[in-house]
Amino acid sequence: MLGEDDSWIIRYFENISDPRDLINLGIGEPDFDLFEPLKAEAERVIRQGLNKYTQTAGVPELREAIAEYHDRRTSASINPDDVVVTPGASNALFMSLATIIHPGDVVVIPTPSFPPFMSLTKILRGRVVEVGPLPGSNFQIDVRGIEAALREGARAVIVNSPTNPTGTVIDESSFSRVVELCRGSGAYLISDEVYERFVYGVDYISAAKYWRDDDRVIIIGSFSKTLAMTGWRLGYMIVPEHLRPSIIRLQAYINACAPSVAQYVALYALRSSEVQRMIDEKVAEYQSRRDVFHKALTTQGISTHLPRGGIYLFPRIPMDLDSETFCNRLAKEEGVVTVPGRAFGKSGEGHFRATLSASPDRLVKAAEKIAAFTARVRSR
Repeated sequence: MLGEDDSWIIRYFENISDPRDLINLGIGEPDFDLFEPLKAEAERVIRQGLNKYTQTAGVPELREAIAEYHDRRTSASINPDDVVVTPGASNALFMSLATIIHPGDVVVIPTPSFPPFMSLTKILRGRVVEVGPLPGSNFQIDVRGIEAALREGARAVIVNSPTNPTGTVIDESSFSRVVELCRGSGAYLISDEVYERFVYGVDYISAAKYWRDDDRVIIIGSFSKTLAMTGWRLGYMIVPEHLRPSIIRLQAYINACAPSVAQYVALYALRSSEVQRMIDEKVAEYQSRRDVFHKALTTQGISTHLPRGGIYLFPRIPMDLDSETFCNRLAKEEGVVTVPGRAFGKSGEGHFRATLSASPDRLVKAAEKIAAFTARVRSR
């Protein structure tokens, strides 16, 4: 069951009643449109009549292209049979947890982290153990904290890199150590890699680097962010052989299959050098926005680390207000919508999340409004 800690973020957004003139930095999706070649491909697919059910696990050619994509990036050896295409990454996360945990099982979650990691675990009657970040590390995961939690017995660890909300990219030594710890304890490792293309100036490590088909590693990916097709609901999971029958059974009963047209559009995207170039251009644009917004905030005296990935900043609240109060008042008094850090776990308190999905001018204006609000509250 969901408790108040899980649902208050929904109430927070419902309470923002007047959307006019808001600078909305709360929504977690890219602000660019679906690329024109993909619109044309969608129309072609629809007119060709590819609108029916697909195989439960997804269009075979798409599963093959996903496996090849990960093989190219990591020198992995993923079999297309390991891939299950799903209606969004959130669906893949749910099916992963529903397959591997039982009531009372512990799921270790490094925080701050994407809220559904905790909420879905609780819905499935699992127990969440939060492990906060290493102090002074710009939110790098605390491997020793994860090790301690695994010693107490845990069914799974969920990692997310780049992380929502902090933009932290897990370094190779930390990632490989967590993989070793999970293998040694028999726990599953679920790696959420939704933002894997949004990486700025550092090496990206995917769980595919450590892939073994007889292992307990689950990889979750998505086309939502990279292709700006969040509403199309298309993600995927890469699962070890022993989990495939259970995952396919869940998929058949819950979803039947992922949306057919979206699958063919994603296949086109993976095989198109033009689309891949367009993605790279958008990632470069987000890196530029990150730099502009980071500079604007720090110039105004708002402390925030420079994230190495993702589409968010996670600044520190520069006054003695809890994150929910800060974000509520900022939205009502200055018209800047952000997300309270507490939504991302206990270690997120004292921060707020702001998306980079706005023009540079709007981001600079938002920084000025945040500074004005801060100065006004401090002067009272």
